[in-house]
Amino acid sequence: MTGCRRILATDEWLRVKTCEDSVYALGDCATVDQKSIMEDIAEIFRAADEDNSGTLTKEEFQDVIDDVVIRYPQVELYLKSKHLLAVTDLFQDFYENGTEEVDIEGFKLALSLVDKQTKSLPATAQVAAQQGAYLSRCFNVREKCLKNPEGPRKFRSGGRHEFRPFRYRHLGQFAPLGGDQAAMELPGDWVSMGRSTQWLWYSVYASDWSKRYIFGRDSSRI
Repeated sequence: MTGCRRILATDEWLRVKTCEDSVYALGDCATVDQKSIMEDIAEIFRAADEDNSGTLTKEEFQDVIDDVVIRYPQVELYLKSKHLLAVTDLFQDFYENGTEEVDIEGFKLALSLVDKQTKSLPATAQVAAQQGAYLSRCFNVREKCLKNPEGPRKFRSGGRHEFRPFRYRHLGQFAPLGGDQAAMELPGDWVSMGRSTQWLWYSVYASDWSKRYIFGRDSSRI
């Protein structure tokens, strides 16, 4: 359990830490402990440095970029915050200085601020619903993924993870303001407030109540 919040800490696959692989937790009883990229920086460098030269070319790093972005989602968030299009743009300063290769110290320096973009997931029903759907899919394809893993590379131990890690997708949120008014926030920082938003909020809940009345709480029957 985490120290101050007294909730279960899980990895990115929603497996409870310090427990067997078959113990999972989701929703507001758990928090996803996103791994720091700096913890594995030496292993990532070693995996990309296929010729063991002690330096990385842009082409060598390209071979592990997809796995890095999947395994450490804070990389993508950092790129967006810096308005960069590709991970290799992080090393642009080295290339502009006439250096076509990056050593381990330069590699660490380029990625040193990435972990500041690590974010905790909000304790909302939206997160819990997406986690439930994620685990359901993982359980359904487990036998297939044991033979053909679909997850990113294991930089420390070799091989690949069975599944891709859980990735939360923010779909927006409603908040009642009182006085028959509500606020709505959607991806892209789009915000709406007022009475019309309150009626939209009512319609969403009416739809949810209707589905629950017809199908019950067991959504697997829908």
